[in-house]
Amino acid sequence: MKHLLFFVTIALFLVNSTQTEAQVPGYQGKRFFVELGGSFFFNLGFPTAQNKGPNSFPFTAHTGHFTLTDRYKLSVHYVFSRKNTLKLAYNYQVSGLNTFAFTPSLFQASQDYHNLFYQLHAHDINVGLNIYGKATGNLAPLGFYWDLGLRFIFVNGVLRDQRIEYADNRADNRPFPGQVAPLTHESFTFMLGFTGMWGYRTVIADRITFSIGLETTIFPQYLFVASPVPFPTPFNLSGNAPEIPAYQLQTMRNLQDRYLLGVHVSVGALLF
Repeated sequence: MKHLLFFVTIALFLVNSTQTEAQVPGYQGKRFFVELGGSFFFNLGFPTAQNKGPNSFPFTAHTGHFTLTDRYKLSVHYVFSRKNTLKLAYNYQVSGLNTFAFTPSLFQASQDYHNLFYQLHAHDINVGLNIYGKATGNLAPLGFYWDLGLRFIFVNGVLRDQRIEYADNRADNRPFPGQVAPLTHESFTFMLGFTGMWGYRTVIADRITFSIGLETTIFPQYLFVASPVPFPTPFNLSGNAPEIPAYQLQTMRNLQDRYLLGVHVSVGALLF
């Protein structure tokens, strides 16, 4: 009888230990993991940083090259419950922008036209929450999940090329480069976006994470300011877009185009 009680006690202890271990968030108790990845989609609206693809400089035409939108990221994740993880990610991308601007002519009461090509360097801070499904097979960080969060994007434009049509374009009457009025628009843009992704994550060999999903981001600035369809705002009930430089409008459209849809792929490692 003593031996029977001993074995029953040991069995109950092991069952309780197993249940306790299973309730610990994370994969085998590991809560932190990091991932490297990227997001890709067909490029349909704007040129690449190498001026290839649609709307290229200077003729606003397609160069005939097949191009993709691409963005690369480094992310840190923390599993804080059985169905949820927190995410902090840094994303970087560079793209092209063919735009224009007008400056006052120094010799006539008219304007000079500038056709401009910029490289847009976008630094993206993404804060998000991963919510795993209720199915038994979904246990953070395993299974199907929703990734919901915010993007804080800082975009800096670097002017790479330009062509100028002067108010008086006769060869013998053109101004010297130092006599052309400088560009006045701001080349820095900040954008705030709401992002979501439906994805799947698994763990390979108890250490390597792999994730794939379809993501989207919507920027309120685009809806209120840069969309071809005017939206009324609390500050502009008429729905007419305020006067904003073409560079800023095109930058917002460029970012919304590149973030609208993307196939996300990432690989990482469980740390501790």
